[in-house]
Amino acid sequence: QIGSDDLAATLQGRATPKLDPTVYLSAEFKLEGDASLLPGSVQLYRDGVYVGRGVLPLLSPGDTQRLGFGADDRIKVERKEVRRLTGETGIITTAAVDERQYAITLQNLHDRPVKVEVLDQMPYSTHEDIKVEMLPGMTAPTERDVERQRGVMAWGLDIRPAEKSVVSFGYRVTAPKDFLVSLTDD
Repeated sequence: QIGSDDLAATLQGRATPKLDPTVYLSAEFKLEGDASLLPGSVQLYRDGVYVGRGVLPLLSPGDTQRLGFGADDRIKVERKEVRRLTGETGIITTAAVDERQYAITLQNLHDRPVKVEVLDQMPYSTHEDIKVEMLPGMTAPTERDVERQRGVMAWGLDIRPAEKSVVSFGYRVTAPKDFLVSLTDD
């Protein structure tokens, strides 16, 4: 061991329930002081228990870095489809419509508040005749196009102990009737 250091970090859970019903804990810290931190491997401990190793790049003072600390089994997440409508709209000129709505429920089983970021995706159109819009009354995302990825949305939540929190998420895709539009949910 070359050295050790205690760094003040912000803990946050991150979940992508469409892909995996697990919340993963990460710690983000900002390097303070005047000296750089050399690149290399780090050993990670959570509540005094070794959870694995990570790798840090060269960090200069003021740089921010995030390290993963594995699954947090005390935060439960579930994503359910609550509505799916497909059909046509219009009287003279018809359009194909596909609506989907989901409820993402998170429950904090910790005895302290937790911050959780929930990620999901909404289709996006690259054709001017195909319109994609969020349904009215949905939970507004705190960030769109996360990490410059089109259609990826994030909701930042602060969940108190023993509390459940629900993100309502839904969208409508409208296209001319003669267009072939395929939405998959996998």
